[in-house]
Amino acid sequence: MEHLIDCFFWDPEVKFDTELSFTSEDIGDGISLRKPVFTVEALGKIIDRIKTARQEYLRTHDIPAVFDTIDKVNALWRNPDYQGRKIARDVLPAVTGFSIEMIESWGFDCFFDILKKENLPLAGKLQAQNYQKFLSCGDGLVKAYGTPHVSYLNYEPEVIGHICAGNILGLAAFEMVMDKLVDAATWVKVPSEEPVFGALYAKSIEEIDPLLAHTIAVLPFNSNNIMVQEFLFSKSNLVRATGGEHARKNLSELATKQRVPLAGHWHKFSFITIAREYLNKTQAREIAELASLDVCAWDQQGCFSPQEIYVEIGGDVSPKEFAGLLAVEMERTTRALPKGMNSGKMQVLDGYYQYFTKETMGESVKIFPSKTHQWLVIYDESNPNCEPSQLFRVIRIKPVADIMDILQKVRPLSSFLQTVGVAIPQDRLIAFADAMGHAGATNIRTISGMTLQKTWEPWDGRFPLQELFEHDSIHWVSIDTRDINVEIKNALQRKRLIVDERLIPKKS
Repeated sequence: MEHLIDCFFWDPEVKFDTELSFTSEDIGDGISLRKPVFTVEALGKIIDRIKTARQEYLRTHDIPAVFDTIDKVNALWRNPDYQGRKIARDVLPAVTGFSIEMIESWGFDCFFDILKKENLPLAGKLQAQNYQKFLSCGDGLVKAYGTPHVSYLNYEPEVIGHICAGNILGLAAFEMVMDKLVDAATWVKVPSEEPVFGALYAKSIEEIDPLLAHTIAVLPFNSNNIMVQEFLFSKSNLVRATGGEHARKNLSELATKQRVPLAGHWHKFSFITIAREYLNKTQAREIAELASLDVCAWDQQGCFSPQEIYVEIGGDVSPKEFAGLLAVEMERTTRALPKGMNSGKMQVLDGYYQYFTKETMGESVKIFPSKTHQWLVIYDESNPNCEPSQLFRVIRIKPVADIMDILQKVRPLSSFLQTVGVAIPQDRLIAFADAMGHAGATNIRTISGMTLQKTWEPWDGRFPLQELFEHDSIHWVSIDTRDINVEIKNALQRKRLIVDERLIPKKS
């Protein structure tokens, strides 16, 4: 079947003085991606339209109406027979390189759970002075670090722009939803690596509420197109961007030049910590099940994906034995959530030969490889320091005498720290989270939930909704639960729905 997919969206009634031209890119499997060639005149008309639609929408709708629309849109996407989802199912594996199983289970199903109406944040600003210790927020806990110093303040943003990285699915849709909660019009630059889902999601909003949808423009363009970027920045009250170090440098310079506040979220390092209390004979296998999900989710391509696992000594199961348990679970989880076309085979092989050589030479290393090199578990005592992974399901297990010793290992990473996956009992968790907060980490999440941000949680130390209004120097740290044993129990149920049911043969 041939697919011509439009990677853009705006009110189709917008008229241009000069007709837009389009490019078409054949990406294989009968799929072509269609993108516009923008002119300043065309961009001006599009921005004028989303601003006008915003004013029209605000005159007739309120926040509950936005919640209802987003809930209806998400209900569409949760239906396997919905046309938008069927198109995405056909196209996204070829576009992203992820498997259809990953896109459907970890993408659609989990993502739309996060965006449920009852989960969307709508609260006043948290006062840092009231959160000098971990206190309740959402269904978890947060604490404020640092001294308030406001560098940007605008409680009535008219236009917010977004430049999205392409390493995971759904970021463009998340940004659209957040903007609607602050009554702002939205333009989104979708990533070259995944330019499809944002436009499909915007079109699904149009099916439910056209006027709300017309406050949104999805704009695919090359990041080297300075003309387009300068124009869009000049028309925005704020731009929020995600990306690597190259994007950070270029976009920071552009924001300074255009005098536009930039909310940047750049390259980060994340890891897992497992305490000895969860390493008894029964729970160690369950924790290995959950850790395998964090490693396999999005093939470790997210900032929140773990690159190392620190396992505390002193449990019934040793860190080396835990590595063996994890290898068993990596095989099961990979069968249920296989890799797609972008398998990172060379990265896995590089890790295999690097650590096979170390093991052969007698270093304190043991490898647990996949027979088909789909993943690799490495038990490593040879280097106690933090190291980046080869990614693509390559994970190192490192022993640690006490979980609090990790602080010294990760402190040099400071601003690069982000998410810490944990299996730590509640009576030790607060002290550990506080130490990680001082070190620079921002999110403490129950194991298997590292890539599943809750909408109330801060993102790189700032609340996503509040960041659209105000920038200050407060560094917020969250713990995603107030009862980690309950969260682990729920996580196991979710894992077994995702993984085990895919491995059970269907009855004929």
